[in-house]
Parts: sequence; C-alpha cells; structure tokens
Amino acid sequence: MMSVRVFIALLSLVSSLEAIEVEFDASVDRTRVAQSEALLLTLRIVSDENLQHMPAPTLSLGDFHVEGPSVSSRIEMVNFTTSYERELTYRLYAKKQGRIRIDSAQIEIDGKTYRTRPIDIEVVRAGQRSGRNLGGDFNVEDHLYVRARSDLQRAYVGQQITVDFDLFYRFQLHNVGFKEIPSFAGFWIKELFVAQQLQAGRSIVNGVTFNVAPLRRVALFPTKSGAHVVESMAVSCEIPARRSQRRSMLDDFFASDPFFGRTQSALLQSDPLEIQVLPLPEAGQPDAFSGAVGQFSLAAQAQPTHVKAGDPVTLRVEISGVGNLSAVGTPLIDVGQGIKMYDPTLEEEEKIENGIYGGRRTYEYILIPETGGILEVPSIQFAYFDPAVEKYVTLESDPIFVHSAGEIDIEEPTSYGLSRKDIEAVGSDIRYIKSDLEALEDSSALYDSVLFWSLQASMPFALIGLILLQRHRDRIQGDIAYARRRRARGEA
Repeated sequence: MMSVRVFIALLSLVSSLEAIEVEFDASVDRTRVAQSEALLLTLRIVSDENLQHMPAPTLSLGDFHVEGPSVSSRIEMVNFTTSYERELTYRLYAKKQGRIRIDSAQIEIDGKTYRTRPIDIEVVRAGQRSGRNLGGDFNVEDHLYVRARSDLQRAYVGQQITVDFDLFYRFQLHNVGFKEIPSFAGFWIKELFVAQQLQAGRSIVNGVTFNVAPLRRVALFPTKSGAHVVESMAVSCEIPARRSQRRSMLDDFFASDPFFGRTQSALLQSDPLEIQVLPLPEAGQPDAFSGAVGQFSLAAQAQPTHVKAGDPVTLRVEISGVGNLSAVGTPLIDVGQGIKMYDPTLEEEEKIENGIYGGRRTYEYILIPETGGILEVPSIQFAYFDPAVEKYVTLESDPIFVHSAGEIDIEEPTSYGLSRKDIEAVGSDIRYIKSDLEALEDSSALYDSVLFWSLQASMPFALIGLILLQRHRDRIQGDIAYARRRRARGEA
C-alpha cells in the first residue's frame, strides 16, 4: 500500500514538472488584397493551462495601418483534457502596393519563446480584383478615393507649397476620419484648413460625376534643398456592403440604395507627392537677408520726433506681406552715438487669404536721446528672396530725424545722499532773517517776557470755561424743563 502511495506522489511530481504545451500560429483571411481593403490577421494561442495573464505577442507591422486587436477566448474539454484558446485579430491596411511579408510574431510563455511562420501577401492597386469586392464586377476603388495635389512640383527653400487632400466618392459614407497624417518631414508647416464635416461639391472625372469634399489644406515651406516626398494621408470610413442581388450599385445615384444594408470598413490612401526643392542662390545675396522668402513691404516711423534729451522715442518697424513670418528676422539698426536703443518687442499678426499664408511683424524699439540737437536714425534695410522673379529684393526706409532739446543732467551723489541738483534747489529756498550777529545777541527771547507767561497761565481757565459753556448749550437743547427754568430766571 505504501508503494502505491509513493508511485502516485512521484507521478504527480513528474506531471507538475512537465512544461506547458503551447501552440502558436498566425493566419490571414486572404493573401491578395486591394490597398483600400482590410486584411484580417489572426494570432491563435492554444495551451493546456489557463493563460489568463498571458503577455501580448510582439510583431512588426510597419507596412500596415493597424486596428485592434480584438480578443476572444474559449475553453474546450475533450476526453478529460482541457485546452485554453485565445485569438487576437488585427485589421490591417497596407501602406503600399506589391508583395509584403508579415514577419513572425513571437510570444514568451513560461520562459520559452514561440514564433509563428511569416506570411506573404500581395497588395494590388485600387481597382484591381483583390478576391473580395462588393459583388459582381464592382470595385470600391473606382468610386471612392483620396487625392493629394500640390500647386508646385518645383520650389525654392522657404517658398510656400500648398497641398490639398480631397475625398472623391459616389455613394453614402459613414464615420469618415483621419487615420494617419503625413509627417511632412523637411517642411515647416502651417495648417490652412481641416474639415470638421464633409461639405461636398460635384466634379466630373473622366465623364463620371463625383462628390468632392475637401479634407485638409496645408502650406508647406521647405527647410532644405533636395528631393522631398509628401507622404500618403490615410482616411478611414464605413462604406455600404452590397447584398447578393446583382444590380448596378449606382442605379440610384446620391440616394439611399435598397441594396445596401450592411457596412464594411475601408481605408483610403492618397498617392505620395514628389517635390524638388531648389537652394536659394548665393550670388547676389545681400547682407540684410535673414531668410525671408515671399513678397514683403517695409515701413518705419518714430513718435514723437521732438523731445527733450532723456525722454523716450518709440520707433516702430513693420514688415508685412506673404510668406513664412517665422523666417523674418529682426531688422538690424545702427543708431550711432547720441541715442541709446533698447531691445525691441515683437507683435505678430498672421493672415491667410485665398490659401496664401502671410501677415505682419511689428518691432517696437525704445530710443533715448542722450544729447541735444538733430539726431538721425539711419535708413533701415530688409531683404527677401522673391521666388516669382527668382531674385533678391532689398527694401530701405527713409532716415528718421529726432529733434532733441537740452542735455541729460549727470547727478553727483554727496555724503548726505543728495545730488547737486537737490542741494541747489534747497539753497534757492533759504531766506536769511538777520545777518548781524550782534543784533541777534541783543534781542530778548520771547519766553523772557511777562506777557508770554500770563497767556500760558490763563489757557487752562479758558479751556474749562469753553467746556462748561458747551455743556450748558447741550442741556438747553435736550432738557426742556431746564430750558424753561433758565428762561424764567432771565425774565425775572
């Protein structure tokens, strides 16, 4: 009996030491897919132990836009053997066409790493048969797409390039949203328009009428020369899923179609744009050029122009026009001797008109004339590159003259903390009473007189009398009986 118990204990110990049995595999719903369609990738983990706290698998999906995963679990018991299964389903949208490999996914369980087999898929362009469509010969991509267009394919560094992203569609859409925005590497960007809801017009493309809704407009300013690529913008939406009846999807154009009841997800991607960026010419570049590209104007004025020495004068320099305001540098001003100038403050006002970005920058300087006379603020120069004429332009303001009166007083401190100006002011207020010292010695002091002491002695009695008189008046006004008695005594 004892040997049986030992055998059972050893069997239990061996069972507990056995490694967890795990199956880990990956599958897709198809291996040929259109770029706008979703590919379903499923990772399945099967184990003989409950993996409730199983770590998430790691996988590289850089060639796809990824949604999910959604997770499902189930438990099976066959012949007293329990298995636990978990599935993770990802919705993938390919970023490019051609053959793409989904690399192995891996997961670590109980110290052991498990890997799936890689999967190769083929991504075809919009409009080609992908093995899944909405029914018949209908292809979604023929009736729904995002187009990117730029006003320039060749530009200078710092020149505005306007890029529009538009949605073309021929049937009702739901839940339209931005899935991925280009990074615009190599550009300084300014958002000009972002759609909050679809506001579509109509356009005819190759004889076919489309709804066209602007999605986004950006102003791009290249920061360096060379070949640049504006990456694709991805837009997700829900589109009608056609029923099995064979009928033209567009029989009832722009209206609700009774053949549509369900929806399916779609992801639309614009084609990348290639832009060639030219460097700014070095020949003829003026010293006053700080990087501004566009068309600008310059204005300068000072107020007031007639002041006393030491009083402030405000100098305003305004640069306005179209172009990247951040590239407009602070004007260099040399006021010379006789004027002290402080660092400027900056006010900036942006303006977008007809899709062109610009505005104005105002620099405000404080000038302090230090001497009298007519002081000159020399002409202020500002240079920019005009891509329309492909040359540099230098603007120059008129000189400004400040009329300054007087001189700034230089104060000299004394041991008493007073300046010379303070001492002179006090001295002018002194009036001498007598300059004859002997006369001062012969004069008798006021406190030596009899009249002075008599007045001092009578003051307490006068004060008591005033107090009694005031009490008498108050009692007459408030005590009627007392007032009658006093009046009766007076009449008697």
